[in-house]
Amino acid sequence: NNFRNDYSDFGSKEIYQEIEKIFNKKISGYGTDEICNLARDLILKELDSDADIEFVSGGTATNILATTFGLRPYEAVLSASSGHITHHETGSIEATGHKVVTIKTSDGKLRASDIKDFVENQAGEIDVKIKVIYISQTTEVGTVYSIDEIREIYEVCKEKDLYLYIDGARIAHAMAANGSKLSDYAKYSHIFSIGGTKNGAIFGEALVILDENLKKDFRYYLKQRGAMMAKSFLIGLSFKVLFQDGLYYENAKRAYEMSKLLVDGLKDLGRKPVFWDSNQVFIKSNPEEIEKLQKENIFEIENEKESIIRLVTNYRTSEEEVRGFLDSINN
Repeated sequence: NNFRNDYSDFGSKEIYQEIEKIFNKKISGYGTDEICNLARDLILKELDSDADIEFVSGGTATNILATTFGLRPYEAVLSASSGHITHHETGSIEATGHKVVTIKTSDGKLRASDIKDFVENQAGEIDVKIKVIYISQTTEVGTVYSIDEIREIYEVCKEKDLYLYIDGARIAHAMAANGSKLSDYAKYSHIFSIGGTKNGAIFGEALVILDENLKKDFRYYLKQRGAMMAKSFLIGLSFKVLFQDGLYYENAKRAYEMSKLLVDGLKDLGRKPVFWDSNQVFIKSNPEEIEKLQKENIFEIENEKESIIRLVTNYRTSEEEVRGFLDSINN
């Protein structure tokens, strides 16, 4: 029963069926081809906003581009202390010369009031200047921002002349959980990503650029940072297939339904998750139980000291896998 992550598969079979159809076709490169343009048009219909859309190979490259493009040398990024960019990307933001400043939170979420207080109480020119607010939807611990929470953060950003970047690696799973739409994120951010890697794409993310200042010359930066792929059409193809008939939403809905089935089963066994809002379920265990569970299940230990394990469902998770895990925890 594999609950390790939501990207350890080849992607939705429908994408490969589409590749087969066009296998002998010659396609231009660097994201300027007809496949990428069709994928852009499909996404734009969902956004209800004017935007530039670039296809990027993966989440780390997307986060580097989105957070640092609009920064002056002395400007920095503000994130929750648990944010993905703080401890899962090998200091990639700092490697560009920009500091990531953090605020400790109990649930992975930044609050508008915390951002405002932090920015207003900075020490002036003897410190870095916060310019980009980084949040992820879902958060690193699987919690989900409501659109009202994001709107409040966006309003603070407008008031304080900040950019809001939403890392949407699991934005599909957030939409499945709280009923939000891509148009909501387009309305309340300056730039955000639509994750493909974790929701059925072969690989890749779509970066949605809304702010006019961030649109200007962005492709120069995309190329300079080594993120402009000659065969970008492979990413565009994934997004074309995922969005043309609603597969993107179906995949996330399936993942969410399986996580709910898992959580309901855990509650029936008297086990309340530490965190659960979407397709990541965190539960407290103990070393002996973990050793027993690992005989029949694959998962990650999120916090070895506290014996917290992470169970991730995806669009390929089966009811049999969920019930198999529940049986192994019950025996």
